[in-house]
Amino acid sequence: MKNLLAISVAFAVLLMSCNKEKSTAETSNGTVEKITSTTGNFPLDSVKVNDSLKIDQNLTVKFQSKILVFPTLKNKALLDSIYAPKEIRLTEYSKANIADALDLKMKEFYEEEKNALQDYKPEFAQNWEKNSNMNLFSHRNNFLTVQYTGDGYTGGAHGYYFETYKVFDLQNNKTLHLSDIVANQDSKIWDPILMNNFIQNDGGKGQFEMLLVKQIPLNNNFYFDDKNLYFLYNQYEITAYAAGTVLIKVPLSDIKLLLTDEFIKRQNL
Repeated sequence: MKNLLAISVAFAVLLMSCNKEKSTAETSNGTVEKITSTTGNFPLDSVKVNDSLKIDQNLTVKFQSKILVFPTLKNKALLDSIYAPKEIRLTEYSKANIADALDLKMKEFYEEEKNALQDYKPEFAQNWEKNSNMNLFSHRNNFLTVQYTGDGYTGGAHGYYFETYKVFDLQNNKTLHLSDIVANQDSKIWDPILMNNFIQNDGGKGQFEMLLVKQIPLNNNFYFDDKNLYFLYNQYEITAYAAGTVLIKVPLSDIKLLLTDEFIKRQNL
């Protein structure tokens, strides 16, 4: 396994990998990439790693991850919040430091899977993997929305997948909570709103038939645009695994009376 190999490029991704498996506990030639791009007037970088390790005769584990870097954001508390879902906390969020943190996470994953072999070893050849990504979902009106996704398989009946959204208020350097948007969160009011919009949004996908709950609660996995407030529910949260993720779109015009005055003003509703 190579140590970090950093490559800066503009508007391009240079992906280098060499899957040479010579012996147990030998990795492929993984790379860590640093990509620089600009979204409008908002500079955006990222760090990537894509690597694999054969830890047993029948088991190869793979690790892939992308983490965003925000060169113009300097508020430490805000950056702590942005990287909290990735379980990264640094004194300084430079590209080099984030690359080092990502490399450490890869090594920790490999070590965890090696230790897991003490309890279970595959009887036939398998590939286990852990993938995670950070993406810039939107940046408008000084609200930054970041999407965090992850998937993988480490044995068992099936793999896993999750999708999380966090909205950050760049004007006030803080995480935007649902209470900053919705003033009235009374479940008696929101239960029918969410259920009705879930049914309308289903559109023949069959997710309603896999509903596991009688009432859909508000959650903190949300984002918004000029017209709608969206709530994302992951597998098993309100539906069976086979339903996948559930996205409920609620028109802001329908819930304006439930919104905070500050949010209404900021969004010019």
